[in-house]
Amino acid sequence: MKTLSRLFAGTRRPALSGSVVTALLSAALMSCSACASAHAARHDPFDTVQHTVVGAFPAPPKGPGSGRLDAWKIGMPAARVARFGAPDTRAGNSFYVGYDAFHHRIYVPTEAGVTKILDARTLKPVGQFDSLKNARVARITPDGYLLLELSAHRLVGYLTADDQPLFQVPVGGNALAITTDDQHVFVGGNADKHVTEVALPSGRVVHRYPIAHSGDLAWANGQLFSADMRSGVVSALNPQSGHIKRIHTPEVDPDFSYHNIAAAKAGFMQLAADPRHDRLYAAGFSGHVLDFSTARDRYLGEVPVKLKPGGPDKLSGLAVVDRGREAVVTAENRKETALIRLSNGKILRALPHTASNRWVLMRS
Repeated sequence: MKTLSRLFAGTRRPALSGSVVTALLSAALMSCSACASAHAARHDPFDTVQHTVVGAFPAPPKGPGSGRLDAWKIGMPAARVARFGAPDTRAGNSFYVGYDAFHHRIYVPTEAGVTKILDARTLKPVGQFDSLKNARVARITPDGYLLLELSAHRLVGYLTADDQPLFQVPVGGNALAITTDDQHVFVGGNADKHVTEVALPSGRVVHRYPIAHSGDLAWANGQLFSADMRSGVVSALNPQSGHIKRIHTPEVDPDFSYHNIAAAKAGFMQLAADPRHDRLYAAGFSGHVLDFSTARDRYLGEVPVKLKPGGPDKLSGLAVVDRGREAVVTAENRKETALIRLSNGKILRALPHTASNRWVLMRS
């Protein structure tokens, strides 16, 4: 009614009968409702049409990479390819890019110690700066204030406003998860015996939790989830109570070796939550997407993914889209990506020569 009062305020109008006023108010309310519905439809964050996944093309843990970035707008017949570094150099090796939704930028950390900045809409380079050497993992805080980069031995926080370092902490690994309130980041790694909680934006180490071998970390439903690719165990941590629940799964290769991950027949790769954080999914080298309840901290089962006959597809990169009904997943051994239905693993679209070990979901 305040909106309608402002609409009529300051105008000279003849006296209207009660029935006419009622009709005008009804028409105005219907119009406002229609506008609101249209606005919601245009800006629905779970609308598949608005989704784009972006990721660095697979590269070895050390040494040169392809310098290539793949970006796929869901539903388009092909992905776009951008270059962030010279092929077959350390400047072309990145693992997990960061997406800044506030400034529409993609940050690509490289092993060479240079972070490339791309425009998220055009994929064109817009800048670069000297950064942490050997850091291939980047994440942006939800408020767009900090860029966090991680190497095997160090975590650095940069201000996105000017790319200047704000803090540096001697905590390393290969996985980061940031709380939705921007207050904390959790750091873990395949070679680590603990997950470390760091306060933001101070960079102060808050706590270390006995969660080992984090291949990936995800924050969902007020908890931290850590995937151990060697044991097939997902750990659910409640930071408020400190309680840790170990969730066992069949995603286990008894001959698994960190020295030859590519040969593994099973093992967790990327974790991804649905938009409402009720469910958590994990891509597995067994060729399955595993399903978890974040409310009950329970393993719910697995969905087989078969892009082609002749052996399992070793799944790595994963992003959940379409209100949690579909997922984008990479078969690392085939360098191929597919859109699948999460209820049954049905292939909805396959993209050959498109791949990333860690997909990042962008919403425009």
